[in-house]
Formats: sequence, C-alpha cells, structure tokens
Amino acid sequence: MILMPCKRKVVLSTLIMLLSHCVLAFAQAAPQQQIKPLVDAYEQSAGGMTLFQMIQSGGFIMIILGLLSLAGTANIVYNFLTLKTTKLVPVDFAEMLIRKLEVGDARGAKYLCRENQNILARIVNISVQDDKREVAFVRESMEIAARKEIGALWQNISYLGDIASIAPLIGLLGTVLGMIQAFNVIAFQSAVVKPILLAGGVSKAMVTTAGGLIVAIPAMMFYSFFRGKVQEISNVIEGYSTEIIRIIEEE
Repeated sequence: MILMPCKRKVVLSTLIMLLSHCVLAFAQAAPQQQIKPLVDAYEQSAGGMTLFQMIQSGGFIMIILGLLSLAGTANIVYNFLTLKTTKLVPVDFAEMLIRKLEVGDARGAKYLCRENQNILARIVNISVQDDKREVAFVRESMEIAARKEIGALWQNISYLGDIASIAPLIGLLGTVLGMIQAFNVIAFQSAVVKPILLAGGVSKAMVTTAGGLIVAIPAMMFYSFFRGKVQEISNVIEGYSTEIIRIIEEE
C-alpha cells in the first residue's frame, strides 16, 4: 500500500519524459519543410533586389528614362568628337587666311576657304564672294554667318539641357503613379492589406525618382562642360572675324 503512490509517480514521470522527447523530436523534424521557405524568403529580402529587378519595378517610366539616357549618351559622344577648337577653327588655317588677306590675295583666300571645311572658312567664304562689295556689307554678312554657325553649336548642346530638365519630371510622374498604386491597394483591397502589394507601389515611386535623377545629373554636368567649349569657340571666331574685317577695311 505504501509503494503504490511511488509507482504512480515513476510511471507519470516516465510518460512525461517520453511525451517531451516526442514533442521535441517532432518540433525538430516536422516543421523543417514549413520553416525553410520562410528562411529562404528572409534571406532573399535581406540581400535586396538586383539592378534588373529594380528597373523592372519602375514600369514603363523606366523605359522612357532609358531612351532619354541613350539619346543623352549619343549627344555627349557627338559633342566630344565635334566640339574641338582645333577642328572647328584651326589656328594654321586662320593664320594662313589672314596672311593672304594682308597681302591682298583675295582670290587665294577664297580658294583656301573653299578647300577647307570649318566654321571660319564658311563664314569668310559666304562673306567675301565679290571684291566690289562694300565693307559694311561684308561686316554684316560675316556677323550673320557667324551667328548662324555658332547658333548651330548651341543648338547641338541644348538637347542635353532639355534632357536634364525633362528627366526629373518624368521621374516625378513615375513617383506620382507609384503612390497612386500604393493608395489604391489601401483603398480597394480587403481589410488586411498585403504588404507586398503596398511595397510594389512605393518601390515604383522611389525607383523612378532615382532613375530621373540618374539621367538628369550627368546630362546637366556635360551640358555645363560643353557650354564652356562653345563659348570658347565663339570667342575665337569673334577674334578672327574682327581681325579679318580690320584687314578688309584697311584695304
């Protein structure tokens, strides 16, 4: 009679130990298939999106920004190849032209201008076509030709300024569309808002804003650089034009 309670305690403790071992073994083995996808998703989210996924999340706005980026890159390469003082206003050509005009060789100066393709040659070739023209008419013709040639240079680099102004606005449009998408999720989805749907709109808003700035900032930097080059070329042309007009007036 005295041993019965002890046996019950032993049996009960044994059952509790067996039950705890079974629960522990089940907890270690059974949920692995359920926990593994969650762990993988967490690791993927911790690593962040790839560049392609970020661009893809921006939608069609990123396609427009990509086209603007290609246009800006082409314009930058073109200006780097063409906006050169040594190419547009060669020093050797200008000095040879001035020497011919100083000795009164107008025919040789015209021939020299026809044989060379640069801004100064085109200006002088248009202006000095007839020896009987008055000096005032020659001066006016050279000023008009110079304004036309320099205006073409400004027009080429103005596209970069346009891209630098338009790209942030397009990025802002993508931001507005992304926020509208996010608020539509809150307004029209069920009571429990899915975070992934909400994050899609916010991600689109942020990515398009960043994309617009990424396109606009380099475009503005190169526009400022080429603006200085065009101003330098304009000053050189103005100096040579003034010298040529002075020689014509003395003759």
